[in-house]
Amino acid sequence: MDNKKIVWLASYPKSGNTWFRAFITALLHDGELDINNLKSDGIFSSRRLFDEHTGLNSTLFTDDEVKLLQPAVIDRLAATLNQQHLFMKVHDAYTFNRDGQPIIPTTSTLCAIYFIRNPLDIAGSLANHKDSSLDEAIALINNPEGKFSRQDDNLNTNMQFTQLMLNWSGHVKSWTDDLPFPVLVLRYEDMLADTYTTFSKALNFIGINATQQQIETAIAASSFEQLQQKEKEQGFAEKNKNTLFFRQGKAGGWKNELNTNQVSLITSPHKTLMRKYGYMQ
Repeated sequence: MDNKKIVWLASYPKSGNTWFRAFITALLHDGELDINNLKSDGIFSSRRLFDEHTGLNSTLFTDDEVKLLQPAVIDRLAATLNQQHLFMKVHDAYTFNRDGQPIIPTTSTLCAIYFIRNPLDIAGSLANHKDSSLDEAIALINNPEGKFSRQDDNLNTNMQFTQLMLNWSGHVKSWTDDLPFPVLVLRYEDMLADTYTTFSKALNFIGINATQQQIETAIAASSFEQLQQKEKEQGFAEKNKNTLFFRQGKAGGWKNELNTNQVSLITSPHKTLMRKYGYMQ
């Protein structure tokens, strides 16, 4: 049986990953959407998945040791789940472990969708998500060794392993430069401007057949307004701090959030890729 079934939903944080997962959830459930049960077969950094599929206590391993075993964990997950597609969320950059092997296994990977967003807009969303200052968010975006779920000591019981993201440009390059499986890049801004066309393109890429009515119904159910309302009513388990996860849902908000120096701090190191993806002239 072909185990190439994993669809990686990859992104630098706050770039549209959760929105697309909400859309897929609504699509596969006839328009029904529970934001606390989004369609995903796990996140790559999950400690629970590691423990379940190795039978080991991951709190006894260093990050380097975890990265040696994670590809086999993902391959085993793909082999044990009897379904056509496995949607796996990942914020880690596409990097290599100390043995020189990619941490994302090719064996079980069907394809990846890479969600990209203007880093100027990411700054405000990231600061909100982490309950940090804009300057702290910008420092993370610019940090070549930037990490999520950063831990001073690996021997703990956090729900997720440390996720090495690199800086924003490094993350983008890692997921878009000559990977050993197909990658579709989706701009968050295109998701906003023409949701139907952009999401339809993603479904075709994955190999999911859906009618126009099914797609439109799923888009309506997963609109930003719907997601924000559901979060207010039900809460959202994936949010990091006591702030709304679904904050603004628009492009260009940075113009009202960042000062001239902060804009320069982001555009200066990332201008090459920002120009490539239409975020700078």
